[in-house]
Amino acid sequence: MKRVTLPAGISGLQALLPIAILGAFTLGALAIWLPRGDVATASSATPATTLDRRLTDRNTRLAELVEATDTRPVFHGTRRPIAQAAPAAAPEPVLSLMGVISDSGEKIAFVRISTAPDLYSVGKGDRLGRWQIVDIGTEEVLVSKDGNDPVTLRIN
Repeated sequence: MKRVTLPAGISGLQALLPIAILGAFTLGALAIWLPRGDVATASSATPATTLDRRLTDRNTRLAELVEATDTRPVFHGTRRPIAQAAPAAAPEPVLSLMGVISDSGEKIAFVRISTAPDLYSVGKGDRLGRWQIVDIGTEEVLVSKDGNDPVTLRIN
């Protein structure tokens, strides 16, 4: 058997010092990196519970969809779209007076129909859709709709 000899000036304790330091670092690293038993148990229990709840919710929703599919099969000759409510009727157009211009006795009114973006210039007696301009004042216009009694429009 071969005998190991230490270099001159190094004692046996001095030779063990690097090994002791390496051992201490190794134990410290193991203490940091290895999980503790109580922490591993608590962290693994929570996700499993959440996962079980999510799977139960998903299975419940799937059962509801299967039940709906049984009552209304997706691919069947008698299947028709679900009836939808009729859209609401469009609002009745309204005539609004925007302004009046007067020049040497002749008056022109600027009006707008609520369903159109345009501005119209009309004179006395003109027709605009269902409305007829009966009279134009300085700040108001007398309008008859469909031949009914005239209504006064004022500048907004």
